[in-house]
Amino acid sequence: SAVSVTGVAVGTMALIIVLSVFNGLEKLVTSIFNTFDPDLKISAAEGKTFIADTSKLQLLSKVNGVSCYSLTIEENALLKYGEKQYIATIKGVDENYVKVTSIDSSMWEGDFILKAESGRPYAVIGVGIAQYLGLRVTFVEPLWIYVPRKSGGTSLDPAEAFNQEFIFPSGIFQIEQEYDSKYLYLPIDFARSLIENKNGVSSIEIKFSKSAEIKSVQRNVTRIFGKGFVVQNRFEQQEIFYKV
Repeated sequence: SAVSVTGVAVGTMALIIVLSVFNGLEKLVTSIFNTFDPDLKISAAEGKTFIADTSKLQLLSKVNGVSCYSLTIEENALLKYGEKQYIATIKGVDENYVKVTSIDSSMWEGDFILKAESGRPYAVIGVGIAQYLGLRVTFVEPLWIYVPRKSGGTSLDPAEAFNQEFIFPSGIFQIEQEYDSKYLYLPIDFARSLIENKNGVSSIEIKFSKSAEIKSVQRNVTRIFGKGFVVQNRFEQQEIFYKV
């Protein structure tokens, strides 16, 4: 009897420990995603960018449960700092972005500032990119960004084949290795100029109000934007959870 009781006790204890570990791991992973991913994300069902219709944005702002939204645009780019080069994803965001996500709470160095009061643009860079390039906020050398021109031909001359701009960093963020080694934030107008997409957006990212009912808000937003768009909640944005 003693052996049986001991065996059951040990097995139960092991099960509790394993479940506790997985529960803690899920909370940790969720907190990481919550820093970067919005409560709700609208993207085009086909294509990389779309034009954000003003009338739909007005309806979106009136949806019960929507606190605010941010327009973003993404594109792959070549970064050059000194003699080092790196392929990253530039993400242009508007001034509402820090209200939609908690990215400004994950700063490793500096601050999440994309525009000075004078209007001068700045970049906020993932720590993985910064470490590879040997870049810090206090350094005076500019960061060069190259994006292939849409109107570019077959010329091998970078001056003709790429749009290029330089910028200085105001901050370096640290969330998780995948994000830290991939993303660089820019003001949306600066990014659009580089990408040659004056009015396009890659996504509309939404912040819920405290009293929001997730399914209800998602359903109402889907009705507004229609079949040509994908509306994903925070878990659906991450395949690791969505597939489970």
